[in-house]
Amino acid sequence: MQQIELLAPAGNLEALKAAVQNGADAIYLGGQDFGARAYASNFDREAMKEAVSYAHIRGVKVYVTVNILVKDEEIETLMEYIKFLYEIDVDAVIVQDMGVFHLIKELFPDFEIHASTQMTLHNRQGVEVLKEMGVSRVVLSREVTIEEIKDIYDATGMELEVFIHGALCVSYSGQCLMSSFIGGRSGNRGRCAQPCRRQYNLLKLNRDKEILKSGEFLNKGRSFHLSMRDLNTLEEIGQLIEAGVTSFKIEGRMKKPQYVASIVRGYRKAIDLYLSDRKALKDDQLQEEIAQMFNRKFTKGHLFHSPKAEVINIEKPNNRGLYLGRIEDVNRKENRFRIKLEVDIAVGDGVEIWNESTDDMGGNIRNIYRDHQLVKEAKKGEVVELEMRCSVQKGDQVYKTLNLSLMDALEKTYAQDKEYKKIPLYGKVQVELNEKIKVCLWDNEGHAVEAKSDAVVEAALKVAVTEEKLLEQLSKLGNTPFQLEHLDVSLGENCSVPVSVLNSLRREIVDQLMDLRKNRHNRETIENQDFNEKLRSWISNSERKNKEPLASLRLSVKVDTLHQLKEVLKHDVGRVYYEDIATFKDAIGMCREKNTAALTEIYLRTPNILRNSEYDRLENLVEGLSFDGILAGDVGLIRWNKEHANLPVFGDYTLNVFNRPSIHAFEGLDFNGITLSPELDFNSLYQLDFNNALEKEAMIYGKVVVMTTEYCPFIQENQCDHNCNQCRYPKYHYNFGLNDAKNVSFPIAKNYWGRTIILNSKPLFMIDRLHEFKDVPVQWLRLEFTDETIEEIKELLELAEKNIHRALTGEKSKEDIEVERIFKDGFTRGHYYRGVE
Repeated sequence: MQQIELLAPAGNLEALKAAVQNGADAIYLGGQDFGARAYASNFDREAMKEAVSYAHIRGVKVYVTVNILVKDEEIETLMEYIKFLYEIDVDAVIVQDMGVFHLIKELFPDFEIHASTQMTLHNRQGVEVLKEMGVSRVVLSREVTIEEIKDIYDATGMELEVFIHGALCVSYSGQCLMSSFIGGRSGNRGRCAQPCRRQYNLLKLNRDKEILKSGEFLNKGRSFHLSMRDLNTLEEIGQLIEAGVTSFKIEGRMKKPQYVASIVRGYRKAIDLYLSDRKALKDDQLQEEIAQMFNRKFTKGHLFHSPKAEVINIEKPNNRGLYLGRIEDVNRKENRFRIKLEVDIAVGDGVEIWNESTDDMGGNIRNIYRDHQLVKEAKKGEVVELEMRCSVQKGDQVYKTLNLSLMDALEKTYAQDKEYKKIPLYGKVQVELNEKIKVCLWDNEGHAVEAKSDAVVEAALKVAVTEEKLLEQLSKLGNTPFQLEHLDVSLGENCSVPVSVLNSLRREIVDQLMDLRKNRHNRETIENQDFNEKLRSWISNSERKNKEPLASLRLSVKVDTLHQLKEVLKHDVGRVYYEDIATFKDAIGMCREKNTAALTEIYLRTPNILRNSEYDRLENLVEGLSFDGILAGDVGLIRWNKEHANLPVFGDYTLNVFNRPSIHAFEGLDFNGITLSPELDFNSLYQLDFNNALEKEAMIYGKVVVMTTEYCPFIQENQCDHNCNQCRYPKYHYNFGLNDAKNVSFPIAKNYWGRTIILNSKPLFMIDRLHEFKDVPVQWLRLEFTDETIEEIKELLELAEKNIHRALTGEKSKEDIEVERIFKDGFTRGHYYRGVE
């Protein structure tokens, strides 16, 4: 069986100690930069050193997150940071950016790399690609099911890491651009503003982009349509072990240390019980404690096929605690309310009042009255009066959000410098007359140390030392992380050994062992000069050499339907990306019948998400079809293509190509071209290399997909029968939207595979700025059509054709169409000028 690891989060040193002392096998944490939780307190370099030493001494591994997309101008700083992590003996780095992965393998070939969930690895094909590249472990997407995990493990043998508890993202991680396009705070850069935790109306849109206030949807008011519940798999740990999961990951780098302590010890108990007795943990009291710490309601998630209506907490986006009861009466004069308790309560505990007419209120219990008598606590089932300063109403719901005594008890597990996690040691002591005392200690991990006394042993004048005394003194490991399991004693006759000598030897040998355990990998320090020369050489070789503008630019167009394709083929378009695989055969026929001098290539656009079983369907769907290439939204397509199609493969923008190293990485995977990330600005684009063999493409028009999700908002409004395979809403019809508090609507639709896609509220529009792309190393400029009319498609393509010609002849682009007429709700320049944080 695979080695099982409980992996805990730590946002600071206190949380790390809480995790270690409560049974974590490994910790993941972030530094001050380059991590996906930029708003956590995180670790500076001194704290990072202390964290690694503390954990390693206690047999716990440390993984550091470097799981964001990195700009070219940050590469040198990042790699110096990686060098620091390597030299302080960090066990592995968790990486999202393929370029960062590429550079680490170049400069630190023996540094273990884990592929972050931000890489969106969700099928066996993608895992195989990363395995061949040298990744040691894959953090699977949270949407992967238990059956798919087993399939991936059986097919690849890869170390698999799976989230088992905590917050969930509604979008596939690494595929969410919503925060980025709303306010410039990119989730791919660790700065997500969590728009999924906001309220939205689900509304029908007409073709004039106006919101209909009545119609097919009878709205219930704004709800948290995108706010996921928290994952809880405490009772399913055994199934995950049997499926092949290696690392059991708890989410929560921004949570309090007490939260970390509670969740870690709960899952430690569940894992140990299954490994020892093959039993699932059923513990209502423990589940109540875990819910008390933090919950947005719990779900077993897509992992265990929770109904889609039960993965979302549509009522509220934050902690709900435990239901305490409903207010029966209010005494406003004395700031009290009467309630029948559903759970225990004590003075100092925190509660929150849910009030339909006002915002939720909260506070701490000042006093408790039972039968008019002041008490410090009350039990479930009792009717009491609670005193707190806030305005409440009869009938309000009350939730207990803080258990003060529980928090105090959890804090004691790590905050008193008491070692609860003990490492077993084994030893041998030799005491012989006229010889120096020799003490040896070793652990179960292959570390062994030895110490000798300064002076030789003399004969006892009165009382000779005994075996019991030697064992007693050498076992006094006190508040160290060690305990002596066994000591072999070799003792000569009539030996005198002062207690002070034994104590000194014990301290010396324990210090030696700590120093040895700190350094798990015995890495050598890298000379700064050699490292800097190698890094700068790589950067220099990848920098843009050719400053000459491109001699040609071609248009590529993404369409969903045959209706759109018919209009596109009337224009000078070099390539069509066709998405609806159900009508792809007809689309190929239309392209082949195009009677113009300029032939148009037709590529199948595959989605960013293709599950294991869907790859099997894809093979059947394209069998016998003759087309020109594949636009791959998922890295696994490159492997599937080699085995089944052997066509040119162009990478889509969902692969998050953000810098020069990532372009080199995809070139090494035999991609023929790549679409650059829509989060890049012109300053970043200008730094890319013309000389690289990969063709490059930039998006100049379209509503960017800001979320791809397994969840369906229609379910919450009871607008379907919950059978997604028979969804009555047509694919690729953008007739509905999520409308936010600013009256901005984000169109939603279903793709061919039944997934929900959410588009940006406004289209990216750069067709009137094509002259700015002439000095950017791209060969293709893409337009994406979704909900446009045929007349709009015609006008936009005509303008694009004119402005490409102008750009190549040195003219500025022009607006030859009435932009305000087409874009009644406005448009966006995306990140081309503002960039992302």
